[in-house]
Amino acid sequence: MAYRVKRSDKSVQAALRRIAVQEIDAGLAELDNPDMDLHDKVHQLRKRAKRLRGLLRLVRPAFPGYAAENEAIRDAARRLSGLRDSEGMVETYDKLVAAAHLSGFARVRAHLVSLRDAAAARAHVEQDLAAFRAALLDLRGRAAKWRLTEDGFAAMQDGLEKAFARARKARAAAAEDPAVERIHDWRKRVKDHWYHTRILAPLNPQVMDHRAQQARDLSEMLGDHHDLDVLDYYIARAADLPGDPALWAAFRGHIAARQNVLENEAQNLGARLFASPARDLGRRWARWWKHWKGA
Repeated sequence: MAYRVKRSDKSVQAALRRIAVQEIDAGLAELDNPDMDLHDKVHQLRKRAKRLRGLLRLVRPAFPGYAAENEAIRDAARRLSGLRDSEGMVETYDKLVAAAHLSGFARVRAHLVSLRDAAAARAHVEQDLAAFRAALLDLRGRAAKWRLTEDGFAAMQDGLEKAFARARKARAAAAEDPAVERIHDWRKRVKDHWYHTRILAPLNPQVMDHRAQQARDLSEMLGDHHDLDVLDYYIARAADLPGDPALWAAFRGHIAARQNVLENEAQNLGARLFASPARDLGRRWARWWKHWKGA
């Protein structure tokens, strides 16, 4: 897998450049793939942008160019957000129906599909994809020259611990008050730790691969919770929804019930995943790094 360090990397700086360029090249290949569904393409490209930003956060304290590059990737991905949001509501509906074994809400899905198709028709899809492609090409040229001020695990330890500490703090905040904004913030912090675990998985593959899967599961729970909130927000404020208002009210009830389930499951998993202090995790992974490099 490309999104991880390798013993053959001459330095952490070399690993940073290699991983970034490989992610960018994969994104460019997806952009140019004529057989890839538009919505799948947009979804995948946004994931590439998130992986790149997660990579940068791992080396943030040792990377003077962090702020500028993070902003460039974020701004490029935002051009694709509108089309992704409309597709996301359809996916969220499908996940909810499957998880809660619902029936009788086909009218809801038909309306969401019509919104998605209308958004795709209105969007400047080709222009936005072209702009994203240009941004990736520019980024690729810069990534090949990125420089770090540290090497070895020292280039990553502060970024790793900071991201982990933020995830622990966000989990506690969401447990105290499970407001939508707090859960969404926790999800962003969890994704950073997931990406960092994936990147450093070769240090202790059996342990780290399992941890990465747990972090991914947690991220998906929290992501589903956020997506349900986006869908509920739309329904609550939409004018002239088709069909019986009672149908939409009942559907919103199922959204709330599913969010409660996700909150409980996420806290149970998160309490285990983020049990140790960030400093302890950083020291443990530093020992694994030393052993891995010396093996």
